[in-house]
Amino acid sequence: MNFNSESLDNNKLRVNTDFSELLKLNDIDSASKLWNIEGEAVKKILSQRGTERAFLNTPDGDKLEVYIKRYTKIPAKEKIKQAFSLKFRSFDAIHEWKALRAFHRLGLDTMIPMAVADLGKGQTCNLTLGITDYIKAAELFKKFTLEDNVRKSALIKKIATIAGRMHAAGFAHQDFYLVHMFVRESEDDKIYLIDLQRLIMQKNLNKRWRIKDLGQLLFAARSYVSNADLKLFWEIYCSQGNEKFKQDNSLIKAIIAKADKITARDARKGRSK
Repeated sequence: MNFNSESLDNNKLRVNTDFSELLKLNDIDSASKLWNIEGEAVKKILSQRGTERAFLNTPDGDKLEVYIKRYTKIPAKEKIKQAFSLKFRSFDAIHEWKALRAFHRLGLDTMIPMAVADLGKGQTCNLTLGITDYIKAAELFKKFTLEDNVRKSALIKKIATIAGRMHAAGFAHQDFYLVHMFVRESEDDKIYLIDLQRLIMQKNLNKRWRIKDLGQLLFAARSYVSNADLKLFWEIYCSQGNEKFKQDNSLIKAIIAKADKITARDARKGRSK
């Protein structure tokens, strides 16, 4: 897949050229038509962002599973709230489109971007190819038995490689939990990292983002891993362009503190992992 793109509808719609003919077949040639794809809601955590699953017709008469994610303008009240907490960051479908392409350029597996649209007034949306026949990493770890140690170690190495390469490139996920890692067992447990809408992209990644990502991951994985597993993860992570952190005890302590903080927060809210 080459990820070349073309602009349509007075530059309001950008299409991955690998899917140009498919979108034409489904009469999707404008930003508004992309926005109005009919689908079934699968996620809406925030009022200004929702995801739906849809199906497009293919030339051979089959149906292709896709996901449409729509963004609307952030309410002024929310902007003010974020500004006072010093957390304001405006992400939209255009940002996610760029993040997906950046991930693919890095050689990391994620959802394939098909099209993105900007309708103006804060309305943007993007279309991605669906990932099928997967199991979430958290569910796979739960399945592992004592006889699965080799496979478990291999999976930990793959997660560590993703984290290490991502951070070395200046990227941080911000929701780096096991539930966002889709594993395809039919592809030798290949991992697809999803939900890149909040991806941080910096020339030199601020340490706070490493701490946030790795703290989230540690929180999510604690129930499934041993100290030996954690040492393996750290060794592989540091070998992916992060060698200077190998003996950084202050970073390690900060990651553990972040995981502890998430654990305490979820306990107060009565959540389970």
